[in-house]
Amino acid sequence: MNVSGYLITLAGLFIVPLCVLLTSTIKANYSNQSRNIAILLEALVDEDYSMRSAINSQNDEMLEIKLLLNTLSTRLAQQSVAIKESQLLLEKVISHIDVAIIASNEHYDITFTNPAANDLLDISTTSVGLNLTHTSIPVTKITTQPQSFTIDVGGISKTYRISTVKYIHEQQLNYLFFISDVQWLLIDKERDSWQRLHRVLSHEVNNSLTPITSISATLLKLVTKPEVSMINLEQGLNVIHSRSASLNTFISNFQRISKLPPPTKVPFCLTELIQKCALLFPHTQINIVNPEVHHVFADPQQLEQVLVNLLKNAKEAMAQTTGKITVAIQISDKYTSIHITDEGTGIINTDNLFIPFFSTKSKGSGIGLVFSRQILFNHLGDLQIKNRKDRKGTIATVSLPRVK
Repeated sequence: MNVSGYLITLAGLFIVPLCVLLTSTIKANYSNQSRNIAILLEALVDEDYSMRSAINSQNDEMLEIKLLLNTLSTRLAQQSVAIKESQLLLEKVISHIDVAIIASNEHYDITFTNPAANDLLDISTTSVGLNLTHTSIPVTKITTQPQSFTIDVGGISKTYRISTVKYIHEQQLNYLFFISDVQWLLIDKERDSWQRLHRVLSHEVNNSLTPITSISATLLKLVTKPEVSMINLEQGLNVIHSRSASLNTFISNFQRISKLPPPTKVPFCLTELIQKCALLFPHTQINIVNPEVHHVFADPQQLEQVLVNLLKNAKEAMAQTTGKITVAIQISDKYTSIHITDEGTGIINTDNLFIPFFSTKSKGSGIGLVFSRQILFNHLGDLQIKNRKDRKGTIATVSLPRVK
């Protein structure tokens, strides 16, 4: 027993220090690895993605954690490079485009401007904090819808188009303004409109004045002769009267387009309006595909003019054929659309559809489609007409913005 006790005591003297040593070594190793992982995580927090955790052995207790952290560092480094490249590209684009970009807080204090905006406002790059209400831009009158405004730049009145976007930054409302110079674009459009109007007016007026001038000169010669024929005189005067009446009708139609009143918008049932318009064509087969109740916010009288005109065109297009007119309502996120499809002969030249006073009909005035499209433009909508792809015929699409 004394020998056994001696051996146990001797073993304890060796084992206990060994266990303490092993525990201390493991603890130091764990502490060292934990410290390395903490340093790596701290570097990631500071957006330093160059550090990697050393892997000394495949038997490392924290091997999986180290591998995951190294993979995370690599991916974050790649994403950081991609983000910096994208930011650099965006900065170059913003710096070189001729659209003025201005960012402000909800009180219109400037937080960012690009060079085009600095030129527009005649400010320096250090003007962050300047309030936009103290500039020439009417920001307090601007809505989310794109609109135009005119300001004086260097003593010259210029027209700009402005679009506004709202965004949240640091839980605060902010505004982003995009301002583009449309002065020269408007001038080009105006010149093009005047040239087109000049061609139309010249064509129509000359068609009336040329025979009037010629016939009146002939009549003047006839009345000087004693044997003047009253029949010839009457025929000449009838031609002059007819051409004068035609010219007067042309001027009236022109005034009708130029004096189109603004729409008086009210909510109403679109389905009922379509059914009402269809009753005006009792001898024409008109199928309303989806007669569910749909409401729009528009001018019902003006929209009725548009629908009647399009249904009349569809009916006349099928004068030489037999078929039906299909009316379908389609709802999207932004628009309520009315598709009027006929089975007529189709359109030969779609380029002249919306040219004022151009008509392929023998008695057409050439203003129906122009008038209809102008009504829809005033509603912030559109009118599109194209030939069908499945067979002969046309599709007229009336689009009205939805009010949410």
